[in-house]
Amino acid sequence: MVKPDFIDRIAIVSGEDRMILENCQKPIAVLEKRDHEAHDDISNLHTIGCMFPYTGLHHLLFSHLSHPLLIMTSANMPGYPMITEIDTVMARMHNHVDFFLSHNRRIVNRCDDSVVRDGFIIRLSRGMAPRRTALDLGRRSILAVGPELNSNITIYRDGFCTTSPHIGNVRNPQTYDYLKETIGNLGRLLGRGYQYIAHDAHPQFLSTRYAKELAEQHGATLVPVQHHHAHIAATTQEPCIGIAIDGVGYGEDNTIWGGEIFAGTVPHYERVGHLEVVPMPGGDLATRFPERMLYGMLPCDATVALLESRGWTDVELTVLEAQVSRAINVVPTSSTGRVLDAASALLGICRERTYDGEPAMKLESFAAGGKAEPWDLTCIREGEREVLSTRSLLREVMNRAERVKDRDTSALRNIAASFQFNLARGIAGMAIHAAVERDISLVALSGGVAYNRAIRETIRSQVAASGIGFCMNPDYPLGDGCISFGQCIYAGITAGDE
Repeated sequence: MVKPDFIDRIAIVSGEDRMILENCQKPIAVLEKRDHEAHDDISNLHTIGCMFPYTGLHHLLFSHLSHPLLIMTSANMPGYPMITEIDTVMARMHNHVDFFLSHNRRIVNRCDDSVVRDGFIIRLSRGMAPRRTALDLGRRSILAVGPELNSNITIYRDGFCTTSPHIGNVRNPQTYDYLKETIGNLGRLLGRGYQYIAHDAHPQFLSTRYAKELAEQHGATLVPVQHHHAHIAATTQEPCIGIAIDGVGYGEDNTIWGGEIFAGTVPHYERVGHLEVVPMPGGDLATRFPERMLYGMLPCDATVALLESRGWTDVELTVLEAQVSRAINVVPTSSTGRVLDAASALLGICRERTYDGEPAMKLESFAAGGKAEPWDLTCIREGEREVLSTRSLLREVMNRAERVKDRDTSALRNIAASFQFNLARGIAGMAIHAAVERDISLVALSGGVAYNRAIRETIRSQVAASGIGFCMNPDYPLGDGCISFGQCIYAGITAGDE
């Protein structure tokens, strides 16, 4: 939290940013640091999250302090819902904070801070949700239970979709309980009877299991919705080429998708392009340790030598090589997020993920000071689909990095910037080709990777230069916070097609 007259000293604030900060919703705005290396104790990225005081108490705090900024948390530990009991907060967070600000009133409904970057919503919560959107999905009632990560729910009734505040990662029991609590609370406000219950197509998600329980209780029809179809449905209901770029989504072929190009309209989407399918050695372990992803994409002597120089043992490398060569405990993926993770590991930017999206976010920060240049791209036709070779892009990063002397930071930043730029060029190119081939005049972009400014703006500019229309969702998160809304739309239109 920053005093308004101090913010220009620490961040670059555009007119739009200032409007967001001063808006009555008072979200956290993710801003570019004025000095990218400053305030590393708060953020070791090139960005910093800032918000203005939004209650009288906040102004009173600043009036009694000499500090122009305060580091504040809502007691939302990673992966868990916000803590609501002061005794629990003090027991769990006494090693993390200097002071506790409490009240004698009980917290009945949790609500995390909303977060916005470049005008796009990252987290839909305090001041912004419940969000009500007028939409004609007929005279029916729908509950959409959302994804597994960055979850929220949406209820459709009487011509409106109402989306709850951010819930979080429902893999853990506390957040799973919070999901059920939110469904109950919002249902009490809007009415509890549901004719259709939409859920992610992944059969093992806890949200999917709960959707099945609710369907039995309400006698409702279950509507499974593929993760990336929901992303595009949330963005537009018009015929389009949909680009969905993120970390993970259960694909129709039982692999992990995340770098997808679709053609069509809700609910009829055809997968017409994607990133190269590569192995994730160890499955989820490759998301925590991105060097595993690097080897999965480039299982060559140069990668082995690099990992050896970083302390990997012979036993670890032998196991990793066996996993990849024999396809033991590997998960095929076309995820954009995992490709960014591999590049981050290759350049030595991030070797272990300690929070969601860390390797890719640190890659973006590292590349922010670099100059991008176009590289040759390799695309392959697989029947009706176009596939962008991400291995060739990563190999280019390796070849160029090997020629850098004394780890020249400037040269490495240029490589990182060029990698992001050319990955985005390739994705945009697939979308443009699909649009031209099918005479479709609109490209829609969604997914958590679209928060990366360089990637998003490269895709936007490439599509615009082709003369094709372009859209994103200004009212819902680009990441998984839009999924329940998209599921709801998908279920409503599917029901109308019956």
